[in-house]
Amino acid sequence: MGPLRLRSGTGRDITPRRPLLQAILAVLVTARDQSRPRSILQEMFWGAAPPDKAAASLRNKLYELRKELAPLGGEVLMADRHAVWLAPGRIRLDPARPGGPTFLEGMDLRIEGAELFEDWLREMRAAEDPAPSPTGPAAPALSGARGARRIALGLLPSLHAGLSRADLIRADGFPDAIARLVAQTTTLDVHDLRGHEVQAVPLPVETGQGATHFLQARVERRGKRLNLTFRLHEASARRLVWVSDPLDALAPDHEETVCALAETLLQQMAASPAAEGYPDLFPWTALTALFSLDGALIDRTEATVERMLAEGGPAYLDCVRLFAQVFKLHEGVARPERVTPEALVDVLAAMPPTHPLLPLCQSLAGYSAHMLMGENDLAEALVDEAARRAPNLALNLDHLAVMRLMRGDLDGAGAAHARCLRAGAASPWRYTYDVTGAMVSMARGDVRGALTCANRALMRKPRFLGALRYAMAGFALAGNAGDARRMQARIATLRPGHDLSDWTENLMRRTPPGLGARLSRSLRDSGLV
Repeated sequence: MGPLRLRSGTGRDITPRRPLLQAILAVLVTARDQSRPRSILQEMFWGAAPPDKAAASLRNKLYELRKELAPLGGEVLMADRHAVWLAPGRIRLDPARPGGPTFLEGMDLRIEGAELFEDWLREMRAAEDPAPSPTGPAAPALSGARGARRIALGLLPSLHAGLSRADLIRADGFPDAIARLVAQTTTLDVHDLRGHEVQAVPLPVETGQGATHFLQARVERRGKRLNLTFRLHEASARRLVWVSDPLDALAPDHEETVCALAETLLQQMAASPAAEGYPDLFPWTALTALFSLDGALIDRTEATVERMLAEGGPAYLDCVRLFAQVFKLHEGVARPERVTPEALVDVLAAMPPTHPLLPLCQSLAGYSAHMLMGENDLAEALVDEAARRAPNLALNLDHLAVMRLMRGDLDGAGAAHARCLRAGAASPWRYTYDVTGAMVSMARGDVRGALTCANRALMRKPRFLGALRYAMAGFALAGNAGDARRMQARIATLRPGHDLSDWTENLMRRTPPGLGARLSRSLRDSGLV
């Protein structure tokens, strides 16, 4: 809040001198995970320039910004072909003061092509809490409360001026797709409040006491682009709680973009509860709690689900309870319950075939059959059916990649994983998708790729055993015995007495024969097994 100021740990003012560099830094530091795609930055600041010139301009400004940040020491500004980000933990935001000055007070670029930045600036200034935490979202609070007010989403008519009917119909397909994905991961009530201006795809039946949050799209034509930006408001005070990055509604292959928007929307709704009550986004909140890898939270989640089931809760809760056993086994936090294939199939049979949560439950049950029972035929059948019913659901795609890998279909596993990363780009459990990438890379003999994926997972979740194990194996194969032993030491600290022999044996079965022999030899030479 107020004019942008960057200070070192000693209090020295090291604010970049040029307003454009300040603007780029502000966009990065307030972003989720302090990361932005290159394409978004180019569009925000050089939207009127040809793509090659916009890319060159961004490269130049990143070079200048790195020099401005040099007093902080080390590498602060990072970039690759796809994204630009700040090194984790290097720059933090001071908390805003209620009633304080305007967001980025005095910032006004007034340069051609920066209209999207100006739009972003206006939206941020309109929000009461414009700067999301740079450390990423925490696991949403698990409620499962008796009698809590149900959270509900209302879809408002799009804001636009002078759009053709065809453009408006294209744009309105995005809220429809978001609502369908939300229905596949939560029991959220969705109220379509857009009237009859366009032919909308039918949405979940309207129940409850009305919307607690409103989602509205702003649509405008810019040359050959049809720009679409979503805004989420808390309903009682119409408080703005989230503004999406702009997207082109005419771009091909937008399914993965819609998936990422839906994931982000759920996180924002969980973090911005309604004025009355609080969100109850089961089963999404329960799964997010399990993926937190917090042993105490896993126990509380399981206890909450058990209570809800005892009170006559729906069948999908059985699948969540079943999936909790996977975390107990995989992370060694407790002894999992014994589950039979018959019990698993009975749980799914209790769900109507038209239930929107069925594909998610099939995927959870299928992965549980693989992990807890070794029933890979049953697991493959369930995960394949889940992916057929909900082909863009990231968790389904992740489990599909694992099952294809088990069958030796490396190309199929790689394709499913690539789609999973696009669809789950905003997922709170994205780190598990990176570990699946490490599995696929290791099976292909790509040690560098496996290490890259494992390290990405560790950046997101430093205590994740799966990532630590693949990093350990990757370092051993790369001949870096010291770092391999450090990974082993971290595993031993997190889970004293954890036996790596079963995991190592399974890993060698999933890798090509030559690589398996190298892996076995490397782990022995490093003193790891």
